[in-house]
Amino acid sequence: MIANKIKNVSGGIEFGVLLHTRHLIRNEGLGPSFEAIWEEAALAERLGMDQVWVGDSVTVLDRARGDCLTLMASLAMKTHRVKVGTVPLLPALRSPVLLAHTLATLDVISQGRVLIGASVAPSLPYIQHQFEACGVPYSEKAGRLSESIQIMKRLWTEKTVSFEGKYHKLKDVGILPHPVQQPSIPVWVTADRNENAFKRVARLADGWFTSGSRPVEKFAINRNKIQAYAESYGRRNWDLPSGIYATFNLNTKREKAMEEGWKWAVDFFRQPKTNLDHLFTIFGTPDDCVQLLQAYIDAGLTVIVARLASADVESQMRLLIEEVKPRLRPRVV
Repeated sequence: MIANKIKNVSGGIEFGVLLHTRHLIRNEGLGPSFEAIWEEAALAERLGMDQVWVGDSVTVLDRARGDCLTLMASLAMKTHRVKVGTVPLLPALRSPVLLAHTLATLDVISQGRVLIGASVAPSLPYIQHQFEACGVPYSEKAGRLSESIQIMKRLWTEKTVSFEGKYHKLKDVGILPHPVQQPSIPVWVTADRNENAFKRVARLADGWFTSGSRPVEKFAINRNKIQAYAESYGRRNWDLPSGIYATFNLNTKREKAMEEGWKWAVDFFRQPKTNLDHLFTIFGTPDDCVQLLQAYIDAGLTVIVARLASADVESQMRLLIEEVKPRLRPRVV
């Protein structure tokens, strides 16, 4: 009931929550367990969240997570309504045929609730090490991502696929099952500042994710840029679905939200605050949050993925769903 009511007054703006697994598997004297995220996913669905998300990292011990695809399958079985996604997913680390098969199977298991937020991966030393560990040349990450998206979309919609690319070559390859979602699983792509990344979104993606488009004027400029590129690729009259990936802490007292949010971030990332200025943070009152998000919605925002910078995830979800989402006005086009 609450989910339907909120959807009507928010103009279709969707809220998702990132489910953390990093702290659940760190070696801190306790055996690893993912029970906590099953509980958080059920809570998110019960409170009226539209989506639940997990992250993706392999072989990066200080940023270790559970395998995202395995977790998505479990989350699909633990929930009934919410969409289930991974952001940012790194397709270039995986065979596009195997990834397409896994995601299509997940879409059947979830009955059409799978989402993808694909990324080329940032240019950082630990990312380079991760690619090397998985046997993928780091210099090929962008090209492999583009080819992977093309191959997956075709495998999801065609009986057999032949493909001649720089990195992948297929001849009469097909997969079953095909996804429940038609025409295929939505593939959103991340892009923050790179022109080639914006072009990739415009040419291949079903939506755009950003965690670096601040302030809102930059978000609007980048979104308009992607739409212009899309026009040049023949995607006319496309109202680009757009999402932000941000870190939230809400409190009736702004100073308290700032204090708790940054303390959580420093503890979680095990980094000083000076090393975390890349985070898109929304720490403040519900009024602050509404004002900021409304500006983004007016500029074309359609999806909000929230990393909750608090040990009390229930209160944070409630504030987002009960105090923020109903007050957001639909964009006037």
